[in-house]
This record gives sequence, structure tokens and C-alpha cells, in this order.
Amino acid sequence: MDFFPLAALAPLREFSDGYVVLAAAIFTRLSALLFFLPGIGERMMPVRVRLIIALALMLVLLPAYAGDFEAPQRPSLIAALFAAEAVSGALIGFSIRITVFAIQTAGAIISQSLSLAQLFGSNVSFDLETPISTLLMFAAIVMAVSAGVHFEAVNVLMMSYDIMPLGVFPGASAAGEWAAGRTAFAFSAALSLAFPFVVLGFIYNLAIGAANRAMPQLMVAFVGIPAVTFAGLVLLAASAPVILTVWLDMTREIIGEFLAAAP
Repeated sequence: MDFFPLAALAPLREFSDGYVVLAAAIFTRLSALLFFLPGIGERMMPVRVRLIIALALMLVLLPAYAGDFEAPQRPSLIAALFAAEAVSGALIGFSIRITVFAIQTAGAIISQSLSLAQLFGSNVSFDLETPISTLLMFAAIVMAVSAGVHFEAVNVLMMSYDIMPLGVFPGASAAGEWAAGRTAFAFSAALSLAFPFVVLGFIYNLAIGAANRAMPQLMVAFVGIPAVTFAGLVLLAASAPVILTVWLDMTREIIGEFLAAAP
């Protein structure tokens, strides 16, 4: 009885090996992106859910890049491919995640201006944060998910292969300069979002200093701190929709920069 020769399956094995390496490379870049993505990348999101999302997106992206891909033959080259994909995905995810850092920092600045910086609680990432930072961060993530920012991020990932080719490490100097610029942008954006509260805190400190000079015996802090806290909460209720809208526009602007850079 003649058996089917196993040698005839060799081309199929080589073909499948290339697909496996490509799928793993795409999954590596996707995983690094989803780790930073607002909403999906939060620690409150179950790991299995994130894994299913990454696998589903990998299966969607795999046919688009399977035609021109040749898998490396040496294990060291395959490891370098995965490392390059992890760095590329992390850079894309960090550029979007920096907006969440901005809204967190803005909440911390607002809390400091309203004398509420001493109150801490757990936020959506199970980190200790001020209540205003937690409120703004939670509202910002809900807005981002409702507005479809995660779908736009997947579009950025697809376009990123034109900017950061598969298996190619981003330039160290360019990546460092870009990361430093993003960090500076996060702090400037946070200060811009919290600017009305900074002005309120400055006026409060100026008024309390003048009152203390005029009436040294009066404990002006007992009067001033409740007043500035109440005024700040009223200002927060009035300005929170504007702050979140500006934040969402900044997030989409960052995503738009990636899409505009793609050829």
C-alpha cells in the first residue's frame, strides 16, 4: 500500500511557516498598540478580552500583508523582527496614550489649585489618583470609545506599515526626539486644559495674602479654602464639557498626524 509522501507537503510547510511568522509579527505590533490604547489598554479591561481583540484584528490585517512578506530563516532575524514590531507598536500607542497622561496631569493641577490634592482614590487603572483626575480620565476614556477613537487607531496601525515598514526599527534619534516632543506636548496640553483653575488659584492666593496682611489675627485659610473649593467645583461643572471636547480634538489631531504622514 502506497502512502502519501510527506515530501510533497514541504512547500505547504514553508508557506505556512511564513504565515505564522507574519501573524506573530502583526500580533506583536497590535499587542503593543492595544497596551497603550485608551479604553482597551486599561488594567480594568480583562486580559482575555484584550487578547481576543488582538487576535481578531490580526486575522483582519494578515491577508493585506501576506503577499509581499518573506519570513526570515534564522531565529535571530525572527527575534529582531518581533523586537522591531514591538517598538513600532509601542511608539504608536504611546503617541495616543500621551493624551490620557495629559488629562490626568490636568486633573492633578486642578486638584492642587482647589486644595483637593490630598484626597486620593483608585482610578480606572487601579492607581492612586485625585478624584478630579479620576473623573476627567474616566469621562475622557468614555468619550474616546464612544467617538470611535479605537477604530481610528486601528486605521493608524494599518497606515503605520508605510511609515514604519515591517521589521524595520525606527531611527533612535528620530524616535527620541519625537518622544521628547510628545512629552512636552502632554505637559503643555495639561496646563492649557487646567488654565482657568490655575488663574482661580492665583487669584485666591493673591486675595488670601492681601487679607492676611490686612488682618493678621484672622485665620483666613479657614474661610478661603472652602470658598475656593466651592468656586472651583462650580467652575469644573461648567468647564468639564469644554475640557473634554478640547481633549478629544487633541487626540484626533494626533491620530490625524499619523494618517497625514502616510504616503
